[in-house]
Amino acid sequence: MSAVIRQGHYQGLASNGVTEYRGIPFALPPLGEHRFKAPRPLPDADNQVTADQYPQPSLQMKNPLMGVHESSEDCLYLNIWVPEGEGPFPVMVWFHGGAYLAGSISQPLYNGAELARSQKVVVVNAAYRLGAMGFADFTAVASELQADSNLGLRDQVAALEWVQENISGFTGDADRVTVFGESAGGFSVCALLACPRAASLFHAAIVQSGAADFVLAPEQVRKVTDAFVAALPGEGSAAERLRDCSDKDWIKAQNQAVKVLVDRGLRTTTPQFAMNFLPMVDGDLLPQLPIEAIAAGAAADKRLLAGVCQDEYHFFQYAGVLAGTVKMASVRDVDDQEIQRRFERGLPGNGARAFDYYRTTVKAAPRRSPLDVFSAMESDRLFRVPTVRLLDAQSRHNPDCWGFQFTWQSEPFGLPLGACHVVDVPFVFGVTDTPAGIYFTGGGDAARALSRQVQDAWGAFAHGDDPGWQGWSVGRQVRQLGPGDEMAGLLDDAAEALWETIIPVPK
Repeated sequence: MSAVIRQGHYQGLASNGVTEYRGIPFALPPLGEHRFKAPRPLPDADNQVTADQYPQPSLQMKNPLMGVHESSEDCLYLNIWVPEGEGPFPVMVWFHGGAYLAGSISQPLYNGAELARSQKVVVVNAAYRLGAMGFADFTAVASELQADSNLGLRDQVAALEWVQENISGFTGDADRVTVFGESAGGFSVCALLACPRAASLFHAAIVQSGAADFVLAPEQVRKVTDAFVAALPGEGSAAERLRDCSDKDWIKAQNQAVKVLVDRGLRTTTPQFAMNFLPMVDGDLLPQLPIEAIAAGAAADKRLLAGVCQDEYHFFQYAGVLAGTVKMASVRDVDDQEIQRRFERGLPGNGARAFDYYRTTVKAAPRRSPLDVFSAMESDRLFRVPTVRLLDAQSRHNPDCWGFQFTWQSEPFGLPLGACHVVDVPFVFGVTDTPAGIYFTGGGDAARALSRQVQDAWGAFAHGDDPGWQGWSVGRQVRQLGPGDEMAGLLDDAAEALWETIIPVPK
């Protein structure tokens, strides 16, 4: 099968009822005069291209677990999967996770073939610039570059603009576009819900382990940018060092800059560690805090499906143990004093009362450690509470609003991580029996059955139907995907009261 669009003729790879197109450009390469600039549209062309090569991901550290061995600033590409049939088919545009620092549209976990085939949707994986290239603000520190800001978010908008113009050439329906993403991809979807320039570019959104408050004020972005520039080698001006920096030194400088503490969500109650290259509330592309914009009706015409994994933070809490850099024995030796210190660091001024709540409601698993108490709080701080805020805010304006919670128990290499961060992804893409999927799900018949259920729900939503359970506005409950009750609440009354002022309900 081939696709004909304004930029040329693309020949895809057909297999098992799906045609895959790899490495389709959606903007000019952000190199040379286009470096540090908003993405530029592609010119007309009559190229004949066999789209059989995956593109390199955005510049980042090597990460074999994600399948990232090489990366490049030349990264503005799409991978597309098209099902057999005449169409036009609904379109699902995926933005990958990776803390805005890592990830690739070509990761095996994100292979869209099975989702496209089983649900009769066109799946588009869209790349964007990461780290300092995507989310630093060089406008003040190097004015001679005439740099644009929020480049990663601008890339995402440009990808959606490309979809509107060209997806019909791939039998996609530009009037039925669902954006979806997990982790940083979920944060991105929330930012797009609040981005006026993106308002006409999609019609529904799926937020997996996301939040509408992972953004920074300009002065917070400046702190991170200053730290990044200070870590660059050389003796010249900031602009000279930015222009001349090698990829290796660029990544080294990013690793220094992520040590800067920032105030997430334009508030001092939720400091953010490590993940500090975030979209900026600039008064232009992103006019205000996304959750406040959504609460005010910025996305009133959008259908929403949003949810979490039950034990999100276990993935991060025990990452060192999985990587072999930390012994479980040392994790189990952490005492209450250290746990309380971590609570206060994560919730300045509120750590003690949060610790009182979580130590009475969370029972540490014998095969893990006392840090399960801290992990439960971080799961709520980063994901669960923001998801409740998002569902509440959007359901004020649109009843087509549903929630979910994954409860599938993950046990990579024998370490019980519960329903940890990322466990949802292989179910959505139908890759539970691939090596990457087995790592999170264990594979097998039960995992395949849940994956079919999840894909059917996501597919129904993309086709404009409900996912198969009651909406959020009916009792503020979510569908549980995995073991446990079919429907459940995300927060009990005591947790609602605890978080009321820490992550406030938007006006």
